[in-house]
Amino acid sequence: MDKPKQGLEEMVDRVLNNPAYDMLGGYHMFLRRVTIPILLILIFMIVYDFLLGYLSSDLTLILSALLTGLSVGPILGIETYFAMRRQSK
Repeated sequence: MDKPKQGLEEMVDRVLNNPAYDMLGGYHMFLRRVTIPILLILIFMIVYDFLLGYLSSDLTLILSALLTGLSVGPILGIETYFAMRRQSK
C-alpha cells in the first residue's frame, strides 16, 4: 500500500526532530549551512587555480564547476557519516 505524500510541515518536523541534528548543542544545522558552501567554494578555487596553468580560461571554468558539482554528493555523504558516527558514541 502506498504511503500518502508528506506535506511540507511533516518534512520540516522530521528534520527538526531528527536526533542527528541535535549534536553540538543545536549548532549543527548552522555549521552545516556555513561550512559546506565554504568547502565547495574552496574546492572550486583550488581546482580552478590548478587547472588554469594547463588549460584555457573557459575550459578551466567549466571543468572546475563540473568537479565542484561532483563533489557535493561525497561531501554530504561524509557529513552524514560523521553525524551518525558521533551520534552512536
